[in-house]
Amino acid sequence: MDNKDLVFLCDSFYNLTGLPIRYYESGELVRMLPFIIREADPIHEVLPRMLEDGQDINYYLSENLLFYGKVKERRSDRQFLIGPCSNVPLTGKHITAVMMNAKIALQHRETFSQFLSNIPPLSFENFLHALCFFHFALNRRRMTAEKLLMLGSPVPPDPSSLQSTLTETRYRAAEEALSHDTYPLEQQIIAYVRQGEAKKLAELFQHPVRADAGPVAKEALRQEKNILIVTAALVARAAIEGGLDVDTAFHLSDIYIQQAESLSRLDALSLLRQRMILDYAERVAAERYPPHLSPATRACIRYIKKHLHTPILVRELAERIGLSPSYLTRTFRRETGMKLNDYINRQKIEEAKNLLAFSDRSLSEISSYLCFSSQSYFQNLFKKYEGITPLQYRQSARSRLP
Repeated sequence: MDNKDLVFLCDSFYNLTGLPIRYYESGELVRMLPFIIREADPIHEVLPRMLEDGQDINYYLSENLLFYGKVKERRSDRQFLIGPCSNVPLTGKHITAVMMNAKIALQHRETFSQFLSNIPPLSFENFLHALCFFHFALNRRRMTAEKLLMLGSPVPPDPSSLQSTLTETRYRAAEEALSHDTYPLEQQIIAYVRQGEAKKLAELFQHPVRADAGPVAKEALRQEKNILIVTAALVARAAIEGGLDVDTAFHLSDIYIQQAESLSRLDALSLLRQRMILDYAERVAAERYPPHLSPATRACIRYIKKHLHTPILVRELAERIGLSPSYLTRTFRRETGMKLNDYINRQKIEEAKNLLAFSDRSLSEISSYLCFSSQSYFQNLFKKYEGITPLQYRQSARSRLP
């Protein structure tokens, strides 16, 4: 590939992904996107190791869990270094740690922070996919993320080693009378969440059954956090099976895990785990449909709750479900006792109440987000259903918050 094509490839890759890329030939920098002065460039932390690596494609993890990639053109001394990248937006504390490891002077902090903030967060797996794509574009050789992971892993999985560790762990557990006896309790909790039985869960927590989880971390606080993360995954899926919206279930899991990571007391983590389980069960119970509802009405309710932030027209709703608008509205009213348009408006007002109580969004932002025709229409509709104005509701709701 000639030099013009290589420059075009670099530019296209950067424009597509937003990931920094550097083009080296014989160890000399030819092109860099985006540009950053050498004194503020974090790549020097891993640069020698990357340039000396003889592989055509590889990845590297820095001490601060930034990831980098290297792709080399076959049978040439042209190399392309990609990164840094992170799977989460970097905090000020993280940026400081990266600067210290990369020996970047404090005077360059603003330049350095701006450089990092412009890099889109990307999961490690997607970063590997991007590397494999660039490798194929450059060398016409296929590489999967899974193979690349094995290539770059300092400790490749060894089935015999894994079996050896498992055998030793089970032996030690038997010697020390340790066992994973949480399974029956887990199944009971999952069943209660799936059925929306918040009251039974509360009773279970008041009279807990003894169950000891095996060690999943070397340090007590990390152990408790890991248990909460596993619990979040289990109850989120149980809640989805119970009828909770998929997006809500997974967003809720993310929020609880982030809260857990910020805690430093074992008792607080234990309470948070219980609160999380109850929260999922309560939400499942709120989403359960009366048994007399027809599949069409249930589909209608599911669609409305999932699309509150879009315009919902009865004609389009009926079309999606495969019924005539008149038949759908008659069926919905007969089964729920409510006009379809009233139900749509009530659900939007319920969402507006959440935004008023738990966010700082303005009335115009809330009105626009929920696709009301105007802010004045939103305010009038809110007062019609709630008896007070949106601002009065916000003040009242905020005064009840702890």
